[in-house]
Amino acid sequence: MKKIAIVTGAARGLGKALALKLAENNVFVILAVRSVEKAVPVLEEIVKNGGEGVIKQCDISEIASIEKFAADIAKEYSHIDIVLNCAAISIDNGATIENLPYETVEKTMATNFYGTLWMCKMLLPLLRKSADARVVNFSSGLGQLTVPRMGENPSYSMSKTIVNAITKIMADEEKDTNIIVTSVDPGWVLTDMGGPNAMLTIAEGIDTPFWLATTDAKNLVSGEMYKERQILGW
Repeated sequence: MKKIAIVTGAARGLGKALALKLAENNVFVILAVRSVEKAVPVLEEIVKNGGEGVIKQCDISEIASIEKFAADIAKEYSHIDIVLNCAAISIDNGATIENLPYETVEKTMATNFYGTLWMCKMLLPLLRKSADARVVNFSSGLGQLTVPRMGENPSYSMSKTIVNAITKIMADEEKDTNIIVTSVDPGWVLTDMGGPNAMLTIAEGIDTPFWLATTDAKNLVSGEMYKERQILGW
C-alpha cells in the first residue's frame, strides 16, 4: 500500500520538488496549495512520471481554510503518513525591529506560525492512525538562537524559531505514538524565496526533508531540528 503525504506549498520551489520526489518513490501525494490552477502542471508531471496524487485547495494563512481542508481529507482518507509543512513567506524586506511594520509581522505569523501550527493540530487524528507517521516542519538557520545572527528579516526569523518550538512541543506530546516530528533547515536554496545568490540547488535543498520523511524511524530523534541529515542545535 502506498503511503499518503500532504505537501503544503507544492505548486513551486521546494514543495513542488518534494511532491515530485515523493511521487517518484511510490507515495501518493496530496498537493495542498492556495492556487489549484498553479498546481495543475505539478500534478500533470507527477502523473506523466507514473506517480499518483491530487490537488486540494488550502490557504495556510487562513485558519478556516486549514480546518476545511482537514475535514475534507478526513472524509476521503483513513490516515495520513507524511505531512511536509513547506509553505512559508519572507516579506521583511530588510526591516529591523525599530522600523518593522505590524502588517508584516501579522502576515508572516499567519503563514509561518499559525499555518504550521494549525496544519499539525488539524491533521493529528489522521497521523495517529498511521503505523509510521512523519511531520516535517520547515525552519531556517535564521530561526536559531544558539549562533550569531546570520542576517536581517526579524519577523521571518522569529516565526522560524516558533516552528522549532512547535516541533519540540508536538514531539513531546506525541512521544508515545508512531508520529515522529522534526524541523529542517534546508539551507539557502535557489528558489523564488532564496533568490539568485543562494548557494544550493533545489535538489540539494530537498535531500534532508525527503530523508526525514522516508528514512527508517530508528535513524531519527523526534523533536529535533536537522540540517544535512544531522541534528542542528537551535
